[in-house]
Amino acid sequence: MSTLIRVRDGVAHISTGLGTPQGAPFLTAIVEASGALLHWDPTAGVASPDADIDDVAAASGWLADIYGAAVSDAVRAGGDAAAVDVDPDDPRLVDAVLRLGHLAWARAWWPAGARIPALDPALLAAEVAVASHTVSHLLDDDDAVERALQDAADAGTALAALSEVLAAEGAELSGALAELADDHGVDLLPATTRRAEWALAAGGAGPSPAGIEVASGTAPIRWTDVPAQTVDAEGEARWSLRQRGGGTTLRVEVPAVDRATTESLRARFGPGDTAVEVALARVADRFEGEAVVVASLVFLPAHERTLWVRDPVLAPSPGAPESADDRERTLQFATLRLHAPHASLAERAAGAAR
Repeated sequence: MSTLIRVRDGVAHISTGLGTPQGAPFLTAIVEASGALLHWDPTAGVASPDADIDDVAAASGWLADIYGAAVSDAVRAGGDAAAVDVDPDDPRLVDAVLRLGHLAWARAWWPAGARIPALDPALLAAEVAVASHTVSHLLDDDDAVERALQDAADAGTALAALSEVLAAEGAELSGALAELADDHGVDLLPATTRRAEWALAAGGAGPSPAGIEVASGTAPIRWTDVPAQTVDAEGEARWSLRQRGGGTTLRVEVPAVDRATTESLRARFGPGDTAVEVALARVADRFEGEAVVVASLVFLPAHERTLWVRDPVLAPSPGAPESADDRERTLQFATLRLHAPHASLAERAAGAAR
């Protein structure tokens, strides 16, 4: 395999030709390395990441390990170079980087929903901690391993609850996590017996909203506008206007992932400055909320009956629609990962629990 090296405005770009699609953040895996950002499309089956290097001196400690001496020398030379062969000094390190980036991608973008079960965040955290240790010498954050261990402090319960098929692998990961925690002075919580999972989903549907429905519609939900594994990745938000007790009420419902969560969302209905904001809270198998509105909202023209669901921290302003092809590609990739032998423990555990 060869790579193209370009230098623009003091930044060296290393590209394998299988780079990150423009405008599709959920098709981007990232590892923040010393002096560079490593990135790639996790669905493309790449053997080597792309890189944007803004500090060659800082990156010099790992460049040859990931790309080989020829690429490292070309980057240091500072000029454009085409078709430089990639021959990593440490192929195992490349695999570890790709694994860490995939785990980070799964944390941020796993498309849980009706087709694809949610991943256990505690299992993901445990795997991220161990993977971070493996590549710690090339990471930009000197405290990355310690932070990852703190995130995984309560992973023991999830590891102990794995099915018999995965129990041995879980015990091995638990041992590695405990050893790392001891080395870094991080206290892990003892494993406890898990109660029934996803209790929020056990209550069934909430009561039917009262009143007479006078208008309704649906709207897509951008994955980049909501936290991963909160909203059904294939679901749509539904709005309805109801006449109730002499007034008009706007009701919004969004299908939720079958996973315990304390997340809350916001919905905005209507155009511009006259838009109505609705707070959405988790109730059983959905997020829902209501707001009393002016009766004239019923007469909005169809093109102004817009609904935008988001986490305000993630999405302070509306964005362009996401590609249906990119979303379907991601869904198919995640589906295959559930039973792939090389997939993460969290992915295979989710697949085994279906």
